[in-house]
Amino acid sequence: MKKIYWHTHNLPRIYILTLCLFTIVGMVIVEHFKQFVPVEYYHLKIDSAHTARDAFKAAKALREQKNIPINEKNDPQKSGLIGDRFTDITSDSGDLITKQTTVNPNIVAIFINWLEQLNLKAGDTVAVGATGSFPALDISMLAAIKAMKLNPLIIYSGAASQFGANIPKFTILDIQHDLHTRKILNYTPIAASIGGGEDRGTNITEKGRTILQKTIEDYGYPLIEPTGTTDSINQRITLYNEASQDQPIKAYINIGGGMASIGLKQLNEKTIKETARPPSLPTGVLTSMPIIYANTDSVAVRFLKKGIPVVNVHNIGKKLRDQYKLPVNAQYSPIGWGPLFFHETYNKFLTAVILGIIIIVIVTMAIVSRKYRIRYIPPR
Repeated sequence: MKKIYWHTHNLPRIYILTLCLFTIVGMVIVEHFKQFVPVEYYHLKIDSAHTARDAFKAAKALREQKNIPINEKNDPQKSGLIGDRFTDITSDSGDLITKQTTVNPNIVAIFINWLEQLNLKAGDTVAVGATGSFPALDISMLAAIKAMKLNPLIIYSGAASQFGANIPKFTILDIQHDLHTRKILNYTPIAASIGGGEDRGTNITEKGRTILQKTIEDYGYPLIEPTGTTDSINQRITLYNEASQDQPIKAYINIGGGMASIGLKQLNEKTIKETARPPSLPTGVLTSMPIIYANTDSVAVRFLKKGIPVVNVHNIGKKLRDQYKLPVNAQYSPIGWGPLFFHETYNKFLTAVILGIIIIVIVTMAIVSRKYRIRYIPPR
């Protein structure tokens, strides 16, 4: 019996070169014509991103109405949502690049992802604790809450870190009241505090404390006047329980670095140092209580101890920027673009067609090889 073999050297070189060239061209075509497939909750994310953008524009209009100039060096987007370096109501240091990154309505898609992980349904009650340090994130989270038709119980702290909503007459309280009036984010806080040190402004000026207290009173929000951080935690928990009207609170959402809300300051990723105390709660979704925080007291920790999940939005750090390809200080952020809204994948139909053609070419070459030269190997 004879065995039949075919070899590429049985073919003219032009055939081999043609196959190689076609294979390379096919790979280039498949790589170039990838598909962008909408992610889960795509339409929900698009709707909420538009709401966030409308709210951003309204906040800028409010700032212009109050004749508060925009520092274009700090805020190249001219969003109006970047504050000053130092004011009477500035409670802490802040990173300008991080604040600039947050002025992006597409970030609301991250919050939709996190909230959907908790299987929340329309009408569910969520407790929200927010500071003025990240006004754009406050707005984006409320836009996500609105899109999911949740019932938020909001407590604001008026003070803000550097470059946040730290301008008197343009605090997060002023912004929220205006958005409520315009019915863009039609929510009224159940209470507000001065914020800052011990949640009563120990690290801001006396003038700043007076400004924030008057702002809270002018809008008619119940004022939290704690004797210290623990008292603030107790008052906040009581306020949430009373406002929920026996409806279960399904999640606690923290935005910013309020001591009463999350307990400990988050480490600056640029200057991380060893410390005897645990770092702040990590950004994202927490569904169980990490042992490291067993001796830490805060609103978030108390909810976790009761089995209520926490969504912690302290800042958008480098990891999140890299993961979701968030632009830093983008002049314009088109809604609905990037990995938050689309998965990049290969075009299966095109890939199958090119693969099929390559197989046909290889089979044809095998047939041609036998035609040109068949090598018989005699049996041993």
